[in-house]
Amino acid sequence: MLKKQHWAIPITLVFLLMGILFSLQFQAQNRISSELSMQKTENLIAMVRDLSEKRQKLASEIVDLNGNLRTQMKSVQDESELFISLNEELTKIQTVTGANTLEGPGLEILIDKQMPILYVDIIHIVNELWASGAEAIAINDYRITQDTSIFYAENEQNMSITVDNNNLTYPIIIKAIGDPNNLDKGLTMPGGIMDNLSLYRAYPIISKVDLLTIKGRNRSFMYYFLNEYKPAEKPADTASPALKT
Repeated sequence: MLKKQHWAIPITLVFLLMGILFSLQFQAQNRISSELSMQKTENLIAMVRDLSEKRQKLASEIVDLNGNLRTQMKSVQDESELFISLNEELTKIQTVTGANTLEGPGLEILIDKQMPILYVDIIHIVNELWASGAEAIAINDYRITQDTSIFYAENEQNMSITVDNNNLTYPIIIKAIGDPNNLDKGLTMPGGIMDNLSLYRAYPIISKVDLLTIKGRNRSFMYYFLNEYKPAEKPADTASPALKT
């Protein structure tokens, strides 16, 4: 009899707690449903409208954010394209001024000491190469640009050809990057520079090369006569004297 009473108390407590929990859950559900059911129709409509307005506002903000994102991405793309364009223009400028090292197919012209070549002959060869489509030219690794000076220097023993006041040593090697066939045709056309040199028994050796390297110029531009233009200051206006009557 005592054993039955010993197990009855815990079971009773368990069922009691379960009943309390079920009761609390039921009351909570009834409270939520009653709160909604007890609302007036006007209040429910207002709540729906308010939620709808908030939803539309959030949707509008999403559209604006997407527009801003697309604008930023377009701006970044434009800046990237501008950077690429500026970099290409810089490369072109460096090529024209001879600041960068270039490589490509072309011609190599060799002139040894036994050939009676004058500085004007070097100028004619260079001009013919430019006219035949050369993209870069160097003489003994001296880069030829728009301000290059090809002349001669005399001393007590002999006369030497100079490039930008640098004496050229033999053999003189002229490198030109461009279409090898076009460059060769320009130099060897009938009545051209090579025919004229052959009259003086000068026969430069012309070789087509698959890959030439022309270094950038190792000197900076020097301007001796250029100055920045500054407009003259206008004199201060002076009041004209009043006429006496």
